[in-house]
Amino acid sequence: MSEAVQDFRQQNLDNYKKAVIEVLKNNSKTLVDEDIGSLIKKPPLNSMDVIKTKFLSIAKRYKIVLNAEKLDKLLEDYREELMSKINLMKKDRVEEFKSVVDSFKPKTNTTIIKFSKKDFLKFNKEQKKTLKKNIEDSINKKIVNNVNNIFTKNTDQSIINNINIDIDKYLNKTYKKQLLEDIDIKILVKDTTLINSVKEQGERYIFTKNNSYLLDKKQEKSIKAR
Repeated sequence: MSEAVQDFRQQNLDNYKKAVIEVLKNNSKTLVDEDIGSLIKKPPLNSMDVIKTKFLSIAKRYKIVLNAEKLDKLLEDYREELMSKINLMKKDRVEEFKSVVDSFKPKTNTTIIKFSKKDFLKFNKEQKKTLKKNIEDSINKKIVNNVNNIFTKNTDQSIINNINIDIDKYLNKTYKKQLLEDIDIKILVKDTTLINSVKEQGERYIFTKNNSYLLDKKQEKSIKAR
């Protein structure tokens, strides 16, 4: 193999790895910022805000009025707190799979970088444990522990206590369970997208690599013909 083709192949390999890492970064960023973020950030319509709707529903049941501004602030603080923690997932996901790319060495002319669903199982299992804890911590720290702030001064204490119980039960059971299930679906979809995107990069790499092989053969024929 000529030195020029050898250099071309090494550059092709380096570009291939960079392309896969870029796909991994973009995939992870979209997963956290857009997919998971859409489940946590403030929805465009109040009617889509399940937590706020639950607060208002409970208040209506007890025939009391809540401080709307303080309720909005409560939910805003919760969302900011949780998103700041979940943002770390991007870095963890990239670092986990970047190591596979960095260590890749093609053994044959058709060897490519591959991610399979089983590659994500262990990582996602640990991530889900962290997600669950982060959600629980943010719920309790930013909402449950501050519910009293949204009541007017003349609200009966027994009603406050009952609402606290109802909110705690809803957030730490129903809401948390649904949120984790929705996040799980988002992760599954993005994992599948990543697997397919990395496969496409592999196909491009092999195509370019094969062309460099043909180029080398042409050079050999040219030299022999002289």
